[in-house]
Amino acid sequence: MSLAVSPQRLEDGGVSDLWRQARLKWLDSTLALDDEVTRPFTPLKVQGRTVHCLGREVRFAASGFPESIRSNDREILAKPGSLVVEAAEGKVHWSEGRTDVRSSGPWSVIRETKLTAGGLSLDCRARMEFDGYIGYRVKLTAHSKTAVNDIRLEIPLRKEIAAYMMGLGRKGGYRPKVWKWVWDINRANNEVWIGEVKAGIQCQLKGPKEVWNMFDLKSEGIPKAWGNQGKGGCTITEEAEQVMIRAYSGERTLEPGDELWFNFALAVTPAKPLNPAHWDQRYYQQGYPEPGAVPVEQLVRSGATIVNIHQGNELNPYINYPFLTMDRLASYVNEVHAAGMKAKIYYTVRELSNRVAEMWALRSLGDEIFVDGPGGGGSWLREHLVSHYAPGWHQPLPDGEVDEAILQTGLSRWHNYYLEGLAYLLRKAEIDGLYLDGIGYDREVMKRVRKVLDRNRPGSLIDFHSGNEFPFHDLRISPANKYLELFPYIDSLWFGEGYNYNESPDYWLVEISGLPFGLFSDMLEGGGNPWRGMIYGMATRHFGNYDPSHIWKLWSSFKIQEAEMLGYWDPFCPVRTGRKDVLATVYKKKDSALISVASWSKDPVSVLLEIDWEALGQQAKTTRLTAPAIPGFQEAKTFSPEEKIPVDPAEGWLLILR
Repeated sequence: MSLAVSPQRLEDGGVSDLWRQARLKWLDSTLALDDEVTRPFTPLKVQGRTVHCLGREVRFAASGFPESIRSNDREILAKPGSLVVEAAEGKVHWSEGRTDVRSSGPWSVIRETKLTAGGLSLDCRARMEFDGYIGYRVKLTAHSKTAVNDIRLEIPLRKEIAAYMMGLGRKGGYRPKVWKWVWDINRANNEVWIGEVKAGIQCQLKGPKEVWNMFDLKSEGIPKAWGNQGKGGCTITEEAEQVMIRAYSGERTLEPGDELWFNFALAVTPAKPLNPAHWDQRYYQQGYPEPGAVPVEQLVRSGATIVNIHQGNELNPYINYPFLTMDRLASYVNEVHAAGMKAKIYYTVRELSNRVAEMWALRSLGDEIFVDGPGGGGSWLREHLVSHYAPGWHQPLPDGEVDEAILQTGLSRWHNYYLEGLAYLLRKAEIDGLYLDGIGYDREVMKRVRKVLDRNRPGSLIDFHSGNEFPFHDLRISPANKYLELFPYIDSLWFGEGYNYNESPDYWLVEISGLPFGLFSDMLEGGGNPWRGMIYGMATRHFGNYDPSHIWKLWSSFKIQEAEMLGYWDPFCPVRTGRKDVLATVYKKKDSALISVASWSKDPVSVLLEIDWEALGQQAKTTRLTAPAIPGFQEAKTFSPEEKIPVDPAEGWLLILR
């Protein structure tokens, strides 16, 4: 046998031809694995024991734990946080800490503190990153036999900041005075967020190994230190003027040489200021129910500025593997760009189409890339893969074929391939970002995703959609909490299936709106509630029969992107209704204001708006409240500021004050 070697070199190493299997080298890619600070964040600034990041600052105590956390000039902590070791004779008193700053740069600051007390030592490593995330690795070592009643993390919060809560098995809303939680291997709900719109903090309890638990804790088990054979848990209690997060582990006896890792992470919210570009980011969601490519002329007529190309249609038929229809996709994206719009695609990691060209190479890696499961699913999977896989999404395609996906492991080298594939899509198809329907990776991968987007196509967007996972299989975890650590790198939210828009305003604010975390959101389920949505700056998307174009037109005519949003939750909101079940949000401009009013009352009511004219910079005698005609929303009407306004149940008004 002879082999002929051509002198011609392939410009891209053969990755343009899937049959060459050249993309397998992507599995070992280190693309974007660096320390660049991503937009819109600024480099960290260190002043003594205080570290500043965008809109927030953290001052570390001599113990290594935070003694002050500020967001938007609001102090979050009532007292310094601490790891308390309680022996029979009382709390252990640690020696004065010795801290070494191991690394300090624009990307992160690493502080290592050593504490001792009798036969115990504590090594506390805090790594604060530019997005306000602080990862703690805390090792407790016993040097002599020690019996303890409890080892617990205490984080005291100021009561006035701790208005809302979400997590530890509780859905989002007002914080209860007492909440109790225990570890459950079937639920990955070991985090809690407490705060208000301008300042808050998430605390996540972790094990010694960094993992990305999508639904449960079965892959690594309940952390030994925290769980302590069923004795561990967490309580949230209101105590005078503070609210205490107390993660306890219960009694145990430590033997000489025992090491326990009490790791946790803190994320300070909001991650970033709200972006006024939201008002110009108007989405057309195609792919469902349209199996084909929506004509670009139709997109333009809808008033949308961005189109999300879902999987399962002729442009992007194979889930999370868009490389087999690149020519079609690139041509369509080019048309969209010519019309002045952006185009993003469904492309993530969680499950992978059976059409993947590298299937057999990936299968040869055992359970590194694919979940080892019971088999089953569609006919192709049964005939070709037979066993040792778990079936995923099953999608009939417009051409009569079927896309049959199999599930992927939580974190693997496929994420390197995914990142290289994203860069390829940005260069070759010129997509403008990602539509993530669920996210199958952690914050370390997400940071790389953000950098790949920004470097290859500046202005690219990440749009995140999730259904309500709280009731799903009784997981009792809210997506706004589960994915919170990824929010610094995301541009918009779309929380959809399973959300109840008849829930109370506090639920809307915490679970759906995204506002406490620095993000705007859109509505989905049943088209949402347009009156209540505008209280939080939300509309639906152009999706199926849902047409938000009339609301979009009002946004444009009022130039809402130039306004300051002052919600009912803001003490400086200049308009009140005098009722807790009818709320008002003001979009304030220099010479006018748009007032959104929405009702949660079960009955028709009339409200007299309480207007702070000085705060608005206007005078009552020279103004009128005009309700512009909005089809499907309200009829045209004019009110005097002294006139009571009728509000029907679950409805409201958009009023322009001039």
